[in-house]
Amino acid sequence: PSNIEKVSRLVDPEAASWAFSQWALRKQAQSKFDRARTMFFVREALEQASHPAIAAYHASLFPRAEVVGDLCCGIGADLIALARRGPAIGYEIDSERAFYAGHNLEVYKTSAEIRTEDSLAAKWDFRYAFADPARRVQGRRTLDPAEFAPNPVELSRRMSELSLGVLKLSPMLSDDFLSSLGPLLEFLSFGGECREALVSMGTEATEGRFAVHIESGERLAAGHSPSETAEPGGFLFDADPAAVRSHALGTLCQQFDLRILGTSPGYLTGASLVESVWLKSFRVLATGRFDIKDLKRKLVELDSATPVLKQRGAGQDLDRILKSLRLDGKRKLSVAIWPVDKSLRYGILE
Repeated sequence: PSNIEKVSRLVDPEAASWAFSQWALRKQAQSKFDRARTMFFVREALEQASHPAIAAYHASLFPRAEVVGDLCCGIGADLIALARRGPAIGYEIDSERAFYAGHNLEVYKTSAEIRTEDSLAAKWDFRYAFADPARRVQGRRTLDPAEFAPNPVELSRRMSELSLGVLKLSPMLSDDFLSSLGPLLEFLSFGGECREALVSMGTEATEGRFAVHIESGERLAAGHSPSETAEPGGFLFDADPAAVRSHALGTLCQQFDLRILGTSPGYLTGASLVESVWLKSFRVLATGRFDIKDLKRKLVELDSATPVLKQRGAGQDLDRILKSLRLDGKRKLSVAIWPVDKSLRYGILE
């Protein structure tokens, strides 16, 4: 506060408030942008902005020589990647964000035309477009597409007339809604999380449902429903959230001779170790019906330190359970909990 007051006397309170807000946002943005120290940000736009690695994937979907319209460019995260790929036009109805986008393009030593207008009301002079509509209302996130800006249904109608349009949306939206916007769905995995859903439409859009692993570039197609087993084999595998969301677990089961563990949304099991970017692998040391006393006894027998707790579909309060499992053994183990119909099972893992 004393520093803000000092700067306020040198300039004015509004400018000082803006400067210190930028300082805080730049610090927050350093985990996402390598040049954050000289960029300009708006908090909501920063929270929604694509990570550069994901933005690069977005840009790779379009031909290098073609103009691509970024229909709601915000502070320019995707526009930077599109401009690095080739010619690009950014639309932003908010003049402050449009100015910031232009500045951030300069920070990354690239350029694009920026139009401060409503992209839905504008006449488009390009055949390719990307859109990431705002999903926040008065600072809070919303999953109601009717509150997105621009409206994704209206965007998809116009983008369907292009050669290719790509919509970035929340992966928490329903399959029915996402499929109604376009024939190709992609769920992007980055940093072990399902970060977003991409819907593609237009004359060049293909059809299908995929998980995309950004770090490796691997794609995983949705598959048939896998078979289930109540008891784990020698290994338990924790599937990537994007593989789960894209309904691609059947493909993994088919590729690696695995089964769904119980009725869990994402635990697979098999007899042999599997190496895949889509799976975190654990050796099963012990298993049983979920009972805290029995679980603790087996952990003590295995010389476990306080374990890492995991669950898929079990609905348990893991913090409460952990209070009962404070142990001082030497082995670093994990415990997974999963449902089998109406009962629960556990596995002790390493």
